[in-house]
Amino acid sequence: MSTQFMRVYDLVIGAAGTGVRIFQTVEHPGLRVQFEIIKTLRSSLNTAVIKVYNLAPDNERKIKGEFDEVLLSVGYEGAALLVFRGQIRWATTYSEGTDRITEIHAADGERDARKSIVNFTLAAGTTDGQLLDKLLGSFESTTKGQIVIKDKKRLRGRVVSGLAYPQAVRIGQENGANASIQDGRLDIIPADSTLPTQAIVIRADTGMKAAPEVDDNGVKVRCQLNPRIRCNGIIQVDNHDLKLKVFKERERKPGAQPAARAGGTTSKSPKSKNLARLDPDGRYKCYKVVHKGDTRGSTWESTVFAVGLDKSVPAATAVA
Repeated sequence: MSTQFMRVYDLVIGAAGTGVRIFQTVEHPGLRVQFEIIKTLRSSLNTAVIKVYNLAPDNERKIKGEFDEVLLSVGYEGAALLVFRGQIRWATTYSEGTDRITEIHAADGERDARKSIVNFTLAAGTTDGQLLDKLLGSFESTTKGQIVIKDKKRLRGRVVSGLAYPQAVRIGQENGANASIQDGRLDIIPADSTLPTQAIVIRADTGMKAAPEVDDNGVKVRCQLNPRIRCNGIIQVDNHDLKLKVFKERERKPGAQPAARAGGTTSKSPKSKNLARLDPDGRYKCYKVVHKGDTRGSTWESTVFAVGLDKSVPAATAVA
């Protein structure tokens, strides 16, 4: 990415997508903003902590009382994309040195997950799709996203009462899928499937920041901030080139042993569990992504947690 150094953001805090707008472009430096966004394909809501420095007092007051929605788009010049949409849980303002900081805690689908209540009866022969449409109809802001369910007819009638979101999560579990709210859209994706999107390639020349780490849950990759990375989406990690780069860097250090080369025998290269691989071609399903940024600091990265496409994330269990 040739434009990774030209960071941009567009933050809207208000109601129905209007309110206080704070942004940064190459020509317009804007206010300092820090953020940490955690997204997973679990039923627990995606969250954001956003800090805005030195807001006008009137805007501080509105954020703490009048406004309740947050939309944050981030990226690089000409390529900023929505990275979080949700409702404010709480906000506070405090001083740190000469700065006055407004700190916002928000969750994606907070209002609908906590407050949307249903109470109706479904007749025999009703499908899961019909039930899901009734649940979605009770939501104020969450809309229908990518839904993949078997949609079989139920032999008996059913009484549905209580919070709507747990009912949607149950539909996912009964279909071997993970239900989650992603940027204001309800997705239900089978545990062994992915979104119909193109794989995001993460290599040393496209923003990878460190060697991938592998554990029992899958692979963890750090890269330059990339809002295109989505839960249930695919990433592709080419570790062959990365390993060669790491070994060459080690060879330059005094006393380092040379890495093994194709077509010849040399002394063994240093071993590292962080260079282990799950498969040779590196296609993975993302189950968690953490985006962190600071418009006045060095932090501007995404950390991706993923599993091989032949190893599904169980629908009824959480992956930390």
